[in-house]
Amino acid sequence: MTVLTAARAARFTTLLHDMRRITGVDAVMGALVAADSDHFVIDQLVGVTTEGLHNLRVAIGTGLGGKAMALHRPMQVPDYCRSGGISHEYDPAVRREQLRAAFAVPIRVPVPGGHRGVLYGARRHEYVFGDRVFGDVMVLVRALERELAEDLELNRRLECLRVAAGGSISAPNTEMSVAERRRLVDVCSELVHIASEMPDVSQRRQIEALVRRLAGRTAELPEAAKATSRALTEREREILAKVATGATNREVAAALGISAETVKSSLTSSMRKLGARNRVALVAAARARGCLR
Repeated sequence: MTVLTAARAARFTTLLHDMRRITGVDAVMGALVAADSDHFVIDQLVGVTTEGLHNLRVAIGTGLGGKAMALHRPMQVPDYCRSGGISHEYDPAVRREQLRAAFAVPIRVPVPGGHRGVLYGARRHEYVFGDRVFGDVMVLVRALERELAEDLELNRRLECLRVAAGGSISAPNTEMSVAERRRLVDVCSELVHIASEMPDVSQRRQIEALVRRLAGRTAELPEAAKATSRALTEREREILAKVATGATNREVAAALGISAETVKSSLTSSMRKLGARNRVALVAAARARGCLR
């Protein structure tokens, strides 16, 4: 399944035009998929004259691009349909486009939720591509990989904000540009930090509402969220206050004269009530809802 949103597809198309201009090849194409996919679909093409290669499904390990992805290294063939080093199930599409010399360079974004893909360049005559061509293409590939990694990191940070707000902020909009999401993350992160330092509950709620408006969401907490905030016991609030300082379970237990197991049980209960999945999200959610001073 492709991971090219409209914004990514536009960036990918720009890259293909740059690659064709820099390398002087006749046609360029590519694909980007989730890291765990066993195939890709060539859905980005520049310089082709037929429909033969459009939306061609390629299994990882097959043909030129599939093999380059499987081996994690660039590859080339001087004459695609006559090459003995690749499989030939895609020859009809290649012949229809009258392509002969071709190279393929894999794309890798080895981070959680990362992507992988491939870029192709091809000529309509027999040819051997030199080191300069591969060097130029690798510069473009590395730039794309950095952009995709940053893209994923920004989405991760937005998701953390969503979790910290108890799920009241919906999933990040992948159609936003990297710059727009970076600004949104920076502004929201700063506001969340400011809110966490405010002793006045009403002021914190005003800033929380502002964060939601910046994110394009509703300005009010769901009633269920307000109810679960009030449901925290005094002991749970005491333990959360200690955890918010960075104390471990043992340190919290020693400070309050209770067992570490009691601390653990209390945190589990608080996470369930506030819809948090870890200690950091729990503290952030508690502060956002006025459970911590």
